[in-house]
Amino acid sequence: MSDQEGPRDSEGVDEPGGPRRMTRLRLLKTGAAGAAGVAAGSAIVAGAEAADSPKDAPPPALKFLTKWELDLITAMADTIWPTDDLGPGARAAGVGYYIDGQLSGAWGQGHRMYLNGPFFTPADTGHGWQIPMNPSQVYRAFLPGFDQYVRTTYGNVYQNLTAAQQTQALTDLQTNRVVILLAGSNQFRAGDFFGMFRQNVLEGMLSDPAYGGNKNMVGWKWIGYPGDPMRRGDNYHKYIFKHGVKYPFEDKPLAMTAAPIGAARPGGVEQQGQGYVPQKKGGK
Repeated sequence: MSDQEGPRDSEGVDEPGGPRRMTRLRLLKTGAAGAAGVAAGSAIVAGAEAADSPKDAPPPALKFLTKWELDLITAMADTIWPTDDLGPGARAAGVGYYIDGQLSGAWGQGHRMYLNGPFFTPADTGHGWQIPMNPSQVYRAFLPGFDQYVRTTYGNVYQNLTAAQQTQALTDLQTNRVVILLAGSNQFRAGDFFGMFRQNVLEGMLSDPAYGGNKNMVGWKWIGYPGDPMRRGDNYHKYIFKHGVKYPFEDKPLAMTAAPIGAARPGGVEQQGQGYVPQKKGGK
């Protein structure tokens, strides 16, 4: 296994004779829009725009993934959401670090998952997780198998494939062409992993930056999501209910970080919300 990240050809464009590169428009049409609210911010910060996500901040220390695993899933995520003429992609947004944080936390460790069986192969959907492994264990077991499949099928590590080959390799996952046994069974198929991974990528692009992804709020800027305009003291309702009136800070969203409990809202904002303290009127 290699830690090297190879060059990629034809970034963000279709390749002649090859499968069409996944585009963010197609991605959003299949369900990304709702991911912006997957992780509501919970960190407590004072909140100047420049302090939300410093551009020169070093990458965070890994909590669960190895360097090799991070490099692989970052390249895979960048295939799903590439950097192109529309804006930065998954690599720039730090999606790999978001996934790392999730795998080290309650979701990745399966704190609310039933893992004791009995398990069976369902004939239809709706039966839930059918293997005695949590998401972090699935990632750790699945990635080496996918790496081996890519090396055998395409003759190189995923990071060194062309953009068209990378797209085809993920399509192989999505369509269950890849066969990787987990816990000695095929009850969790390659398509299941692709669905979970794709959802994690969308979350990493569109969730609050406090969770490690959406660096510099590049995902929010792309979809025009304002984050928490109340932190700026904006009466956002004055814009969203007026047709043709553009929100003036559309390209400058603010992370949805909570104000300290008991603190007053900035700018004399009247709406109530987390951390808001109503002011008494009439001097009483």
